[in-house]
Amino acid sequence: MSKRSRKTDKPRAKSSGRAGGEGLADGTARTARKGKLRSWYEANRSDLRFLLIFGLCLMLYYLLTLTPPIKEGFFPSYLRLNARVSAAILGAFGEDVSVEDRSIISVKGPSIEIERGCDAVEPSALFVSAVMASPVPFLSRLAAAGVGTVLLMLLNLVRIVTLYLFRVYYPSAFEAMHLDVWQALFILFALFLWAMWASRAARKRAVQSDAST
Repeated sequence: MSKRSRKTDKPRAKSSGRAGGEGLADGTARTARKGKLRSWYEANRSDLRFLLIFGLCLMLYYLLTLTPPIKEGFFPSYLRLNARVSAAILGAFGEDVSVEDRSIISVKGPSIEIERGCDAVEPSALFVSAVMASPVPFLSRLAAAGVGTVLLMLLNLVRIVTLYLFRVYYPSAFEAMHLDVWQALFILFALFLWAMWASRAARKRAVQSDAST
């Protein structure tokens, strides 16, 4: 019996050695994977931070638009303000118009109504979210968000005025200008503003870094 037991013990010892080697290899592989993941995170940390803050800012904006004070208070009042200011601009250029709630009515008959989506609020939220997610001092981000929002609001008045003119004088091109041209221009302008500001901020940081060294 003792001889047999010694013979059977040998394979068990070999099997135990293989299991230990496999466990060591698995541990090494897991450590390597964790190291690669950590390296990837370190290399992309700033981009991940930007995407996270950008997404949270946009989520906050859309949540706010569902609240009664914003949905039923701010937006209707702001749309009416856009209609009145745009009508005043058109009047300064000699157009005979009147304003009824959110509608700009021409003495010639045609009219346009300022609806949600024609208020520059969503492109402004896109721009502000990108600015606030950028790795720049808070006061610089705040100033850029304010200036960019004002520029987008002014551009929106240009959009309303031009759409009114197309509605009255070139009605066949009105839908294309409204749905295709201006929608794309607004998004591109918002992205352009952010890209220009981010590039300028990056150059400023580089100069400050060189000066400190």
